Parts: sequence; C-alpha cells; structure tokens
Amino acid sequence: MAAPTIETAIWLALKTRVQAIVLSPVLPVAWPNEAFSKPNTGGYLRVTHVPNMNRRLFIGSADPHQRLGLLQVDVFMAKNQNVAVALEVAGKVAAHFPADLRMAYGDVTVRVQSAPTVAQPIDDDTHLLVPVTVPVECFA
Repeated sequence: MAAPTIETAIWLALKTRVQAIVLSPVLPVAWPNEAFSKPNTGGYLRVTHVPNMNRRLFIGSADPHQRLGLLQVDVFMAKNQNVAVALEVAGKVAAHFPADLRMAYGDVTVRVQSAPTVAQPIDDDTHLLVPVTVPVECFA
C-alpha cells in the first residue's frame, strides 16, 4: 500500500489523538462524513479539521511547507444542567492537546502551536455547545 498524502496523514494523526481522549462517561464522537445519530440526551463530541493556507518558507522546490490548521472539537452536553459540566469536559479535551504536543502518522508530524481555546458556551436546540479550538501546524 502506498503512503498516504500529507493531507491524509495530518488528518489521521489528529484523529488518532482524539480517539485517545479518556472521558467519563465515554462520549460518542461525530466524525466528518461518517454516519452519526445525535443522542437526544447525554453528550457527544463533534470533530472537524479546518486546514488553512500553506506557507512556503524556504526557497528549494522540495523544501517543506508550513501547513497550518485548526482542529475543532465541539463538546455537546445536555441542556438544563450546570454549565460547569460542559466546561469541565471541554477543559479535559483542551488538556489532551497541550502546547507543543507532537502527533505523528507515518513520516508526518503535526504539532499543537499553542494552548487550545475553550470558547463561550452556546445554546443549541437540544444541547449546550462548548467549542474547543486547537491550532496545529505541520512542516511537510
């Protein structure tokens, strides 16, 4: 089997790290383009990778590019409970991606650029949403 493209390797490094999050209770995860039934009660995570523009920092044609992006992990928790419940889960997700953490898939390494941002809780129709944004970069 051929090695995956850089873009695929970046995604697989990020996905592998998300899969390693230990939460109690365990929360189901909504992955991009995979079937998922949103639970009516209880919480879940939704994962999105948002690649940004690649930057050419070196002159050589074969030199690596800086590939910036965001890993978005949205924490959805049941409504009508203390907001601290959702914030605690979001904080645990953020702590799972400390600054300078390196995640690899094959020959590609992705690094967390800075501490993740836990945003303000947002009321959804059925859940309370707390976005967690992880800035990442890769030189490949």
